[in-house]
Amino acid sequence: MAEQGRARDFFISYSPADGRWATWLAWQLETAGYRTLIQAWDFVPGTNFIDFMDRGVRESTVVIAVLSDNYLNSRYGTMEWQAAFRTDPGKLLPVRIADCALEGLLATLTYLDLLNVTTAEEARRTLLERVAEMLAGRAKPRIEPGFPHDGHAALPALADEEHHGTVESALGRRTPVAAPPFPGGAREERREGVSVLHVAGPRFGRGLFGRDEPATARELQSRIWANVTHLVDRGAPRPDLIVVSGDLTESGRPREVDEALSFLTGLRVLLGLEPDRLIVVPGNHDVSKVACHAYFLHCEARERTPQPPYFPKLEQFARLFGELYQGLDHLVFDVGQPWTLFPVPELRVVVAGLNSTMAATHRAEDDYGSIGEPQAAWFAERLRAFEELGWLRVGVLRHDPVPGSAAAPHDPALLRDADTLSRLLGGRLHLLLHGPGPGGRHLDRL
Repeated sequence: MAEQGRARDFFISYSPADGRWATWLAWQLETAGYRTLIQAWDFVPGTNFIDFMDRGVRESTVVIAVLSDNYLNSRYGTMEWQAAFRTDPGKLLPVRIADCALEGLLATLTYLDLLNVTTAEEARRTLLERVAEMLAGRAKPRIEPGFPHDGHAALPALADEEHHGTVESALGRRTPVAAPPFPGGAREERREGVSVLHVAGPRFGRGLFGRDEPATARELQSRIWANVTHLVDRGAPRPDLIVVSGDLTESGRPREVDEALSFLTGLRVLLGLEPDRLIVVPGNHDVSKVACHAYFLHCEARERTPQPPYFPKLEQFARLFGELYQGLDHLVFDVGQPWTLFPVPELRVVVAGLNSTMAATHRAEDDYGSIGEPQAAWFAERLRAFEELGWLRVGVLRHDPVPGSAAAPHDPALLRDADTLSRLLGGRLHLLLHGPGPGGRHLDRL
C-alpha cells in the first residue's frame, strides 16, 4: 500500500467491464505525479482479493468509484464504495462514465461527470482540477476573479495543466507500455475486420525454446510482445482479441496455474486489452490427473459412481478462470456449466469457448478430445440470437476436429466426436480455432 514511504493517493474502484476507463483514469493521475492502486496493474497472482480491496479502501487518501450500470450491479463494487463511505464520506469521489441511475446514498454525493466529455484533453483537465480541489478541501480558483463592477469581467484563462511525471513500473505491477486511449468521445466506426492473437498451448511447466527448464511468464510475454510489435511495424493490425486454445499448463498443478495467470494478465495489459478481450479454454494438459484420481478414489470409498465431466480434474483451471474474470459475472465456468460463451459487444463478436476435455480422466484410455452432444446443443441454442444480430461467431477448442477422427482413437490431440461438432455447430460458426494438431505449429517453433 505504500511505495517509497508514501501512501497511495487513490484507490480505483471499478467493474472489470469498465477497465478501459479505470486504467485511463489511473494513467492520467500517475502522469500527474499521484500514486494509484488499481486491480488491473497491482492485483498479481497470489494476492488476497478481499485484503487488497479492504486495504485499498482504508489506506488510500481518495477512493474513485467509476460509475456505470456495470459498477452498480457489481457486488464487489458496492462493497468498496460503501466501505469508503463508512470510513469517511469525504474520501469518496464518484466519476460517472456511463448513463446510469444513482439511488440511495450515492445519489446524495456530487460526482464528476465525464459522460458527455468528448476529448481526452477536456476529460484530463476536468479530472485533475476536481482531484486538486478535493485534496485541498476547497475549490478556490488559481486565478483572481474579475472585479464585479467592471461591466463585463474577462473570463480567466485556463492555466496550463501539463504535469510532468513518470508512470512507475515498480516490481510486481503490470502497467501498460503505452498510455491507454481515451475511452470517451465518439463511438468507434464499424470495423471491417477483427484481429486475433492465437496462443496455442503455452503449457507452463514444460521446457520451451529448446531448453529443458520451463519458460517463465515474463520470458514468454517478451517473446510474444516482440513478435506482435514486429508484425504491427510491418502493417498488421493490433490484436483485438487474445485466444488461448487450451493447454495453459503442463499438468494442471497450482504453480503452473500461477505462472499462466501472470502470463495471461501481463500479456493482456501489455497489449492494452480488457479482461473480456481474453478468451481461454481448457486442454487435456490442464486436467489434473492427480485430482481426478483422488476424485475416483473418493467415489469408490463411498460406493458412488464418478460423474462426468469429473469436475475436480479442472478445479485449478476454474481457479485461473475466476481470477482472470473477477467481476465479470456473465462469464461462467463451473461444475454446472464447464464451458463459456464470450460475447464482445464492442467488436460485435461472440466466441464459443468449447471444453473438449469432457471425457478426459487420469486413465490413459480416456486421453482424447470430446465435447458431447449436450455442450454442442447448448452452444447451438445460445448462438442463434447472435446469428440473428449478424455478429461474427467464432469457436475455440483444444483438440483438432479432424473429420473421421474416431478412426484414430489413440491420438490425444484429436476430437473424437468431430461429427457432433460439425452437425450441431457447423452452420453456426464462421471460424473455428483449435490447439496445435498433429504436425501443427507449437510455441517453441514460432
